[in-house]
Amino acid sequence: MSDNTFNINFGMILPEKNTKEELDLVAKNDEHYDSMVKDDAFMDEVNERNEQANQLMNLNNAALTQAGNNAAQNAEVLVENTNEHWVNTKWRPSMGWMYFAVCIFDFIIFPILWSVLQAVMNGSVTTPWQPISLQGAGLFHVAMGAVLGIAVYGRTKEKIEGVASTVAPTK
Repeated sequence: MSDNTFNINFGMILPEKNTKEELDLVAKNDEHYDSMVKDDAFMDEVNERNEQANQLMNLNNAALTQAGNNAAQNAEVLVENTNEHWVNTKWRPSMGWMYFAVCIFDFIIFPILWSVLQAVMNGSVTTPWQPISLQGAGLFHVAMGAVLGIAVYGRTKEKIEGVASTVAPTK
């Protein structure tokens, strides 16, 4: 790799090495630059420390890269949705109660009220109640039977497999 290449890991930019140009630019901004450059022992120590810092940085970069790769390869993520709305957990019973209410009203309560209304208004019951849910060849009951049947089958399968209704089991 060249001196100007970078590793990009986890959204961070990690330089491979401090280049001589970068170090010179930083050093030239120091007011004691001229006196430090002329001291060979000092400059040898600076260069040695820079090399050690570069080696340590390269080791850290390698460790971060390896840790990220290991985490990505061996990750087993269990996501628990703690923000479930009641509709998500209670839709099956709600569908059952809605169908029960439709049947009770359409086949029991409304026919009685219809007969009472006719008796009070005309004095006799002449036309029978026509169930609303049977209009269209009873397609409503066929559809509700399919929805409830599949919901019951799915819930039974979940219970057999040991899946809780709101949270997946942890290993």
